[in-house]
Amino acid sequence: MQTGFHFDGEGDLIQVVMGEAPILLLMMAAALALEVFLALKKDGRLGLLPPGLWLLKCVAQLAVWMSQVSGYSSVAEMGGMLALAFCVENIPTLLLLAAYGLCRLYRRRKTARQLKKTRIEDL
Repeated sequence: MQTGFHFDGEGDLIQVVMGEAPILLLMMAAALALEVFLALKKDGRLGLLPPGLWLLKCVAQLAVWMSQVSGYSSVAEMGGMLALAFCVENIPTLLLLAAYGLCRLYRRRKTARQLKKTRIEDL
């Protein structure tokens, strides 16, 4: 895949190949579907697995990027670019955590509704 960050200094920092966009969107949709499936399970902690794995992937990618940008002259230029790349790379982590939070909120509300319904029926 050609889409991603390129620290070669000659071209743009972020390159997106439009032919790869549908593949990227499909992969993100699959990750969100997996997140919803795992977050709605009885043991909701499984829903933290996809964002955690993505975060680990980003940290590993940061280590690779640090070795690639060693040719830059100023540390500030290198650090700023790495920080930007790391933040952009973690957007899926934030989306997966938001989906996790919404699913857990839905599950709590559903449980509260069922409990309220049971209390009303007991009266």
